[in-house]
Formats: sequence, C-alpha cells, structure tokens
Amino acid sequence: MGTTPGQQPPPPGGSWGAVPPQPPKKRSRTCLVVSLVLGGLVLVTVIAVIALVATVEDPSRDGPTGPAGDVKITACQVDAGTKWPHADLDVTNRSSKPSDYIISVEFVGASGERLTESNAVVSHLAPGQLANERAQSLTQVDEAVTCRITDVTRVAS
Repeated sequence: MGTTPGQQPPPPGGSWGAVPPQPPKKRSRTCLVVSLVLGGLVLVTVIAVIALVATVEDPSRDGPTGPAGDVKITACQVDAGTKWPHADLDVTNRSSKPSDYIISVEFVGASGERLTESNAVVSHLAPGQLANERAQSLTQVDEAVTCRITDVTRVAS
C-alpha cells in the first residue's frame, strides 16, 4: 500500500484512523495520601466523639438529678448491744415513674478501712414519695463508723 501525497503513513501496527492505545495511567500517590489523611481525620473525630460522650455525666444515673441524689443518710451508728452498724436512709423518688431502689452502703472505720457493707431495698416508691429505710450489717464492729453510699440503682416499677 502506498500513500497519496499529503497523507501520512498509518501508525505502526495499527490501521488507518484508529486511535493508538494509551499507556496505562499510573495512580497518583496524591490521591492515596489524601485518602489516608481523610480516613485518619474521620477516625480521630469518631474517637473524640466517643471520648466526649463517655465523659459527659448521665443525669439519669448520678448527681443531684439522678438516683444517687434521691438517697440521703440520716443516721450512721453502731448498735451498742449487737455491735451491728446501720445507716438510716431517706429515699425520695424524684423521677416521674414509680420506682424500685437498691442502695449499697459501706461502713468505714476511722483508719479509712472498709469494715463491712449492707444493702437496702425500696419497692414501688411513687413519684415524690418519701421512704425511710435502714441498711443493716450483721457483721460486728468494735469502733465508730462512717457510712457511705456506694451505689444507687433505680428502676421504673
């Protein structure tokens, strides 16, 4: 085959009018770096949000508006006859629903050592209602104690 004047010869290994194949494009390292940076930022943001949520106090659990704020120790002493420590508690249901309470109390000696513990249970306490309860240990103690509430669980009943 010949060429006519003004025509160019066909490309090597191809036919007339065909577009020669393009070499495969190399992926840009920039795209990879940007993807990694964005992925890292997303991961850091998710971790930060989880940490923030974990440190925010849940008002339904503790504090003045939660169940721990519903319980007050009104007396803390060791019975002279039995030597059993007890804590008298006032429980006021400040939630909007009737609730059951489980209250854990520890009895601590002057040295700071935990000597014993006890629980008190209040069932079906109406909203706004007050109950007087006693957390009584059956472990004999030979010294004065300090009473501490260690946990309050409130469940709608």
